[in-house]
Amino acid sequence: MGRKKRSGFGDVLTERAAFERGEARCPNCHRPIGPDDKPAFVQAFGGAQSRLATMQCGRCNAMLTVRLTDGE
Repeated sequence: MGRKKRSGFGDVLTERAAFERGEARCPNCHRPIGPDDKPAFVQAFGGAQSRLATMQCGRCNAMLTVRLTDGE
């Protein structure tokens, strides 16, 4: 009998470039996350580029909120 995956929650704060390269990590299981994990971007006002996304981790099934920042 297989083990049931627990679902949890997590917040990730990362630079947009690091997220695009897949260098961000899930805070629960430390698996790399990136655009291949199909994030759902939240629409921004005025057609600006979104800085917030929600997604599920492929390994631990945690619901993640990803906040993207611009590299300075």
